[in-house]
Amino acid sequence: MIKQLTQLDTAFQLVKWWSLGIVSACMISMIGMFVYSYRAVSQSKQEIYLLSDNQVLKAAANPRESLAEVETRAHIRQVHQLLFMFSPDEKLINGQLEEAFYLGDRSLKFHVDNLRESGYYKQVLAATISQRLLVDSISVDVTKENFPFRFYGKQEIIRSSSRVLRSLITMGNLRAVQRSAHNPHGFLVENWEIIENKDLDQFAR
Repeated sequence: MIKQLTQLDTAFQLVKWWSLGIVSACMISMIGMFVYSYRAVSQSKQEIYLLSDNQVLKAAANPRESLAEVETRAHIRQVHQLLFMFSPDEKLINGQLEEAFYLGDRSLKFHVDNLRESGYYKQVLAATISQRLLVDSISVDVTKENFPFRFYGKQEIIRSSSRVLRSLITMGNLRAVQRSAHNPHGFLVENWEIIENKDLDQFAR
């Protein structure tokens, strides 16, 4: 009788451990399938399919944080090109300035209004002056929430009789906003100011 009970107890323990092993294996499999499914869904959300000329094209979406440095630099470059690079065409100049106002706060408009009041743009048109912008470097601290930046470049002011090279150093910060057709990078320049803008050299033409 005791021997039978011992055998029954041994069999019960064996069944119990086998059952625990099977349940554990099922739980591990379920967790693994859940993790795999979650990753697959997350990856599928980052994939975009485009239809062009009856062909399906696949594009990948990246988190904004991974492109912050590239996009902030591109935004800063675009703002400065709109403000400092133009031809003696009133419609073109006004169009560029209006476009720049979508990319920054009142600090940009303050600078433009001062130039307008001083008659700078009228002189540009009267003397058929064109301006080029030479970008030296753009530094942005993407580790900070307000993205402080400094822009280093040169202005080339071309007149009919001379060419003037001026230094251009500005600073400010960026605020992340919603992307739009007028603001594709989704940033707004704030507290923008010109630190240096002085003649470096002048050449006769």
